[in-house]
Amino acid sequence: MPQILWIGCLESDEEFKIKAKKGYDLASAQVSQKNLLYGIEEVSGIACDSINGSVLPPYPVYQDRIIAPVTWEHKLGAKDISVGYKNDKYINRVNCKKAMLKAADEWCKTRHKGSDVIVFVYSMRSAPMATACRIKEKIPQAKIYLIITDLPQFMDLGQSCVKATLKKIDGKSIKKMQKKFDGFILYAEKMAEYLKLPSNKWILMEGSYDTAEQITAVKEKKKAVMYSGKLDEQYGIKMLVDAFLSIQDSNIELWITGGGNTEGYIRACAKKDNRIKFYGFLPSRQDVLQKQAEASLLVNMRLPSEPASGYCFPSKLFEYMATGTPVLSFDIAGVPREYLQHLYVVKEETVAALAKAIEETLSLDAISLQERGDGAREFVINEKNTKTQCSKMWKFVTN
Repeated sequence: MPQILWIGCLESDEEFKIKAKKGYDLASAQVSQKNLLYGIEEVSGIACDSINGSVLPPYPVYQDRIIAPVTWEHKLGAKDISVGYKNDKYINRVNCKKAMLKAADEWCKTRHKGSDVIVFVYSMRSAPMATACRIKEKIPQAKIYLIITDLPQFMDLGQSCVKATLKKIDGKSIKKMQKKFDGFILYAEKMAEYLKLPSNKWILMEGSYDTAEQITAVKEKKKAVMYSGKLDEQYGIKMLVDAFLSIQDSNIELWITGGGNTEGYIRACAKKDNRIKFYGFLPSRQDVLQKQAEASLLVNMRLPSEPASGYCFPSKLFEYMATGTPVLSFDIAGVPREYLQHLYVVKEETVAALAKAIEETLSLDAISLQERGDGAREFVINEKNTKTQCSKMWKFVTN
């Protein structure tokens, strides 16, 4: 029986709450990794160790300059570490990588039992990729697999010259390390073409939904449109607010949760129009899911014109669809076609088209809306649950 090692940016539940209060906002990555890690353990019957490095903003954007290492056991028989490092500007990623490489050396000395090793690496970042390559250097029979959620070429755009230069250097390193991996698990099909991957080296697996999450059904929904997630302008948030402002119906509300660089704009608009309700970050993921269940319509604002839209899958679709609340989305290339029959689709990327789609969807009869929402929920729970998706991964890496 092989050993399984997870390499990513996972935190213990307690540590994640602490870091979130200090400026760490990768909640979606935390949920995604937990789902996949626990799912792999379920289908394989093997407890997985993990080596992690927090993807933190540099000090003082993040409150701490010294990141302390944290160890825990997410499961009996497993050993987990989130490495410590100095979180200084420009070199925090390098410091994190060095600490992860040291942790890899330690794992090979103290945890490897001489058996075969299967390594899952979460996200196309140089630190976890280099850590996996170090494992393969020390244990030649190890098989390393990269889970690509997003392409780094389309992340963190609009940076300073220094950051852009560092990113370019990092990109060359990533491209070189990519050749050492035994296979790839892609969140979007177009990634394979972009990365020039042979057809036998990859599978499509766009994430998973944890059916253990409990959402209380809401019989009488509020006439509200809701968006949850990162509130950065590149994700179309201003378009959503502007579209809502053009709707004259005084009985419709717009609920927004999360944080990002459009918060100021949202707050200003909320002062002018009391139909807009901005909640910021809700206390827990469960609170977010329950709020989504109370709304009449959930909106995914990834835009077709966004460079990354064809090379990523918006993970919020899982949580949106699982609530049973109807979902409105643009037709972006990163979403597999099988999802579209369960969504309402905006036909054009304009403020007017979005406003029209919101009004037309909310004008449908309650039975039609309920049927679409229930169909989406059943699709995610039955076909995209963690066990089903991780079984696909496990079959790929063990064949």
